[in-house]
Amino acid sequence: MNLNTTTHSAFSAVRRHPLRAVAICVPLLAASVIAGSSMASATPTPTLAVVAGAANAAPPADVQIVDNNLPKTGAVVKTAPVKILWNEDGCDHDYGTSNMCVPWTIPGATTEAKCSWLTAHGFVDLTVAGTNRQDLPVNAQGYVCAADT
Repeated sequence: MNLNTTTHSAFSAVRRHPLRAVAICVPLLAASVIAGSSMASATPTPTLAVVAGAANAAPPADVQIVDNNLPKTGAVVKTAPVKILWNEDGCDHDYGTSNMCVPWTIPGATTEAKCSWLTAHGFVDLTVAGTNRQDLPVNAQGYVCAADT
């Protein structure tokens, strides 16, 4: 019997008795779904063309791995300082040392409230480096909001 003849006979039988074909195909489909297999999956499992040890080995010495995100050797990176006005960072640099950031606007309506806020936030032994713009009390030693003022 020829394959074309068999295929033709199968299609003819389905055309003549469609319910019988459904009665045969549905259980086969259900069995393949439950078993986790497919009748059309006759392809082999993909494998590497190299030995597993060679796949994990380091590249030979004549192979160079290049990362284009790294800076080139000898490249000079030029940096330029950002120029901002002396009060744009939100700090009042007239108080304390150069690395301190006393707020430009200290919370509080009165000088006592401002001094209490500064003390509570660790700003102690502040000196006036420029102008006492916020009119904070200064003692004889030059400290702002000191306990003896």
